[in-house]
Amino acid sequence: MKKNRLTAAYDFDFDLIGIVSTVKEYKLAWNLNQLNLFHLVKAEDIKIEFTDHRQILISNLIHEDDYSMVHLLKNKLISSNNGVNQYLIQELSRFDFLLKVRNLTEDRWAEKIYEQIRELRFADYVTRIKLDRIKQKENLLF
Repeated sequence: MKKNRLTAAYDFDFDLIGIVSTVKEYKLAWNLNQLNLFHLVKAEDIKIEFTDHRQILISNLIHEDDYSMVHLLKNKLISSNNGVNQYLIQELSRFDFLLKVRNLTEDRWAEKIYEQIRELRFADYVTRIKLDRIKQKENLLF
């Protein structure tokens, strides 16, 4: 009997910025809003269910308009049904927050955001993350 495997190609048309910071999520969002590039608001937590019946819950603040989208995601999960302290992206566990950024009109928008975050004192460490090096990047598709 011949078995076929279904493979899917996803379009990762966003940039990812990793942030290490000891501030609370709401304070980080407030500071990011002061950049006047976007306005984050608390949205419903993101629930991801896997085929093996695992599910995770992720804190989510969002800015979305016709041309841009920004998600501030807490990398450490709010809850998980497998009882282990988990991260949205395990291999990026050193980052407290992930900033998922997409802009359809301005190519260098993520770089502009990254440069301005680096100048703020609340961020201990900030870096742009190359998506092609992340194994669990499908967790960012929602």
